[in-house]
Amino acid sequence: MEGSGRQPLDFEYIHKELVKPNVTLSLMHHEYEARSRANNAIPYYYRSFIRYYGNYAQKYKATMRIRRKPGEIMEVDWAGSTLFIIDRDTGEKVKAYVFIATLPCSQFTHAEATLSMDQRSWINAHIHAYEYFGGVTQIVVSYNLKTGVTKHTSEILY
Repeated sequence: MEGSGRQPLDFEYIHKELVKPNVTLSLMHHEYEARSRANNAIPYYYRSFIRYYGNYAQKYKATMRIRRKPGEIMEVDWAGSTLFIIDRDTGEKVKAYVFIATLPCSQFTHAEATLSMDQRSWINAHIHAYEYFGGVTQIVVSYNLKTGVTKHTSEILY
């Protein structure tokens, strides 16, 4: 990579930025391209950028690949940032929350906006995701879920 006239990649910086909300490899590549051009250097194409970063992350960062069968698991969560939609009738700006469901093996994703993060919205969003995917999974994994757990109980509900 060095001596090729290309802008070097700052892997540590990229890795630190990727943990921030709404930061993606695509965004990092866009910033890298702009920095390269400002330095009169040649940027790597996106495909090479992600390959080099992937090699770095695999070699230097602790990660564990969890093997799953296709269709076995669905990962779900509310997206980090609140959005706004405009009411067509009133012109009012209304908060919208984005539900994301992903099948990790294929990265097949369902996303939908809801007006609330309550249990009804959460359950309906799951139903819509399963309708979109055309079936159900054996396992649902959620992250930092406050919507589904409001208090601990030892009761078993059927």
